[in-house]
Amino acid sequence: MTGVTIRAVSTQAPTGPPGSADDSARAPLPDGVADGRADPPAAGATTDPPPAAAPPPEEGVPSARRALELVGLVVAPTTLVTALAYYFGWVLTNSRARYFGIDASALGYSTQDYLLRSADALFVPLGAVIVLALAIVSLHAAVTRVMEGEQGRRRLRVAARGAIGVGALLFAFGVVAVFEPVTFSPHYLFASSSPGVGIALVAYGVHLLERVRAADSKGRSPLADVTTRRAAVALVALLIVLSGFWTASEYADALGRGRAQSLAAGLGGQPSVTVFSPRRLHIDAPGVTERRLTGRDRAYGYRYAGLRMLVRSNGKYFLVPDGWRRGVSPAIVLADSADYRFEFGSGRR
Repeated sequence: MTGVTIRAVSTQAPTGPPGSADDSARAPLPDGVADGRADPPAAGATTDPPPAAAPPPEEGVPSARRALELVGLVVAPTTLVTALAYYFGWVLTNSRARYFGIDASALGYSTQDYLLRSADALFVPLGAVIVLALAIVSLHAAVTRVMEGEQGRRRLRVAARGAIGVGALLFAFGVVAVFEPVTFSPHYLFASSSPGVGIALVAYGVHLLERVRAADSKGRSPLADVTTRRAAVALVALLIVLSGFWTASEYADALGRGRAQSLAAGLGGQPSVTVFSPRRLHIDAPGVTERRLTGRDRAYGYRYAGLRMLVRSNGKYFLVPDGWRRGVSPAIVLADSADYRFEFGSGRR
């Protein structure tokens, strides 16, 4: 029998040192199998170090942009702006009508009527807010410049503590005025604006003290983290908005009352009204004359003169006597009906 010689083929991976001929020759892989083995670096080649991790964002006081975004989230909805305009228009109209003894609901004004009348009540408050915002920005810029010097920081520290003290007193006065009417007030808007001004002074005073402390001792951690600071800014802003809303309401009420007083003082300038009625209306008021009409073909039996026009609304005429006095003379309401005839004349100038 012819002998057959069998040679064994070794499948062991080469164990030679890196860079040897055995290591450089790699066994081919079957088709469709990816080669996951990394190529060894070439001789003399260098590898770049991994990129450094980005530093964490610096924690500090919320920026003005963030504060404006928070305010924008509150005042942006059109429905809220419309509701505020409607409310202030109602406050002005109600104050003016109440001065003459008329309830605002009797006027039957529509939403559009109140929105149109809100322009007077909102013009001055919005202008005051804009001017106040410009003053605050200018003040903050001046404080930033003073902060650079050590002597300026000492002055700011004293001013900040004074602002905190005054602000706390104003805020306390405003809180008391919410529940109890105050007898002392230098201005009719002082009580309503005190909470907002007070809490703003306290918050800015605390902010200044932190900035001075951080400038005097470099690297000192803030008193609170970013989340706490943002919550504090939001709460302070909410208190300022509530105080501003209260102040604007008081202004609208005073404006309506002032307009009514001016109208009553110049009542002779309003159109004169003469009413013809088929029956007696029993209008018993100073300055109003009643005359009974006679005649076979008469359409009306009574004539009333000495009336002045206030307003026509909701199908009604709101009239007052020519000699109207608050608390003494009534307001007269007549329906705009075919049963009556109204004659109007020009007022006195």
